[in-house]
Amino acid sequence: MERAEQLAVLSGVAADQWGLVTAAQAKAHGLSAVQLKRLTEAGLLENVGRGVYALSAAGLPHHLEIKVAWLRLQPTVPAWERPIGGPDSGVISHASACQLHSLGDIPAPDVEISVPRRRTTTEPFVRLRTANLPTADITMVDGLPVTTPARTIIDLLHTKADGGHVGGVIADAERRDLVDINVLAQAVQPYARKYGLRRAATGYELIEHLVGQAGRILHAQEVARAGEEGLAVGVELGARRSAAALAPYLNAEANAAAVLEAFLAGQPQAARSSAPWLRSLTGQQGVISAALDAAMPGVLDSSALRALRSVRMPSALSPETRRALGHLAMSGPAAAQAVRALQRLNATSSDNSGDVPATDYESKEEHPIKSNGKPTPR
Repeated sequence: MERAEQLAVLSGVAADQWGLVTAAQAKAHGLSAVQLKRLTEAGLLENVGRGVYALSAAGLPHHLEIKVAWLRLQPTVPAWERPIGGPDSGVISHASACQLHSLGDIPAPDVEISVPRRRTTTEPFVRLRTANLPTADITMVDGLPVTTPARTIIDLLHTKADGGHVGGVIADAERRDLVDINVLAQAVQPYARKYGLRRAATGYELIEHLVGQAGRILHAQEVARAGEEGLAVGVELGARRSAAALAPYLNAEANAAAVLEAFLAGQPQAARSSAPWLRSLTGQQGVISAALDAAMPGVLDSSALRALRSVRMPSALSPETRRALGHLAMSGPAAAQAVRALQRLNATSSDNSGDVPATDYESKEEHPIKSNGKPTPR
């Protein structure tokens, strides 16, 4: 068999084995150990493990040590002919499974493989563990049979791997939706005591304990926390918008009340008649101001909300106040200013209530008022 033909045969076997071929497989296809040695010396093959070669043209695959160790379990059987969970097959597990799943940062100095029956190996970097795995606990990663993330976590807990390392594996698996945290919590509960928790501790408590040791937090907890923070921000923004919407009304109301008080200070009769309305107006301003003070920190409590809902904006002057002012001789700039202020206040209240009746006061400005309370014709 010529060298080119030898390479063609080996390439056909290695094509579905990550560019790798075992000496036993090469022999089954008619190549001798001497021919393999010559191909290696020529740089066409590379010896990557005892009895395992890599085609130089194909390059070295990822996780080379794991693949070499797995191929050597059944050196004569091609990878594509090995049944999952077969009696002589093996499944990558424990820390090596974490490497293939890219979970956590757990050290993996040895290649760990679970086999259905007790076996030994002379390879110093390979550790065989006896475990009869159901097919539901096995998945395929890069062409290799590997324990599922959930089964991998349980295996690590069973061997009492470092809690922080296991917590990192759990956090990564949960973040990528590789495990159902509810199902996992039930499965890991029996290991709570082994990791220093009380015997009655739940699986959730063990998971949180391990994830905390890794300095991590579950993705579900992050989402819940972000939701709470977002709700708080939304309430604060809503409260601030409400405060901004009410501020112009309060300012206009305060200005009108101040002008009216200044004018009535010199009119005892009107002051006595309008005193109840002014007290009501001032009280309503105080209630709203207190509610706004509660809103500005960012959250409206229930009492502040009740106070805001109970406020009824003054829609018109009381009949007593209108009669007192109507029979009062008013003249000069102060009176005109008071009238305009009251009209602005009444207009603002009408806009808010929508059904405010017109007041007698709105027509008074068109007719000068004499001291006897009768309008003077123009």
